[in-house]
Amino acid sequence: MKAVFEYWPVLAQGLWVTIWVAVCIILGALPGAVVLAALRLSETRAIRVASMLLIELIRAPSAVVLLFWAFYALPLLPGMPRLSPLVAAILVLTLDGAAYGAEIVRAGIEAVHRGQTDACHALGVSKIQSFRKVVLPQALSQIVPGFGSLARSMIKWTAIVSFIGVQDVLYVANYVRGQTFDTLTVFCFLGAIYWILTALCGLTFRALEQLLPLNRALRAARASAHAPEIEVLTGAAQ
Repeated sequence: MKAVFEYWPVLAQGLWVTIWVAVCIILGALPGAVVLAALRLSETRAIRVASMLLIELIRAPSAVVLLFWAFYALPLLPGMPRLSPLVAAILVLTLDGAAYGAEIVRAGIEAVHRGQTDACHALGVSKIQSFRKVVLPQALSQIVPGFGSLARSMIKWTAIVSFIGVQDVLYVANYVRGQTFDTLTVFCFLGAIYWILTALCGLTFRALEQLLPLNRALRAARASAHAPEIEVLTGAAQ
């Protein structure tokens, strides 16, 4: 553990970079996933096909290949900017997360029975209102758990940003290992860091699930259903 304590300031700085990248890509992927899912569910066939091709274009190659392409190859094209390592990493991982998240959002929306939307339209409710007040609250109970699992994976994706020079915790840990030759301690520390980060992410999304309107309604329904049984048991005991 001497290596960890001795180099803790630089390890802490690398950890902060990892956390910052993870938060940025998770928060950025969420609205991107919603937009791509909305395009996938468009009533216009051309938009549906174009969005599906875009999603598959992003998902098909490895994230490492996309990262290298954005950082090394993109500046070679005429008129294209040269991105900093941090910006390129956040941009690529956000797009990758949005592409994977789009299918989670789409599946969650399609899980809501279409009859509820038709009923809203029959009552004169606009599409936006029916989506916001009827479809989305029910779809979130399907979307949030799936996106929480994706978010945990996205935290682990951040390990590849060191390949283009972003000084995250993996980059710094490799530097410390090279200085101290204490490979076992450094990589045990690194594994523990990623485990803690993914566990905290899972707890965050789990708490978010408990706040969803549909989940709260289900808990209230279960509580009211069990209330008569509790009263009967209490009366029998007396």
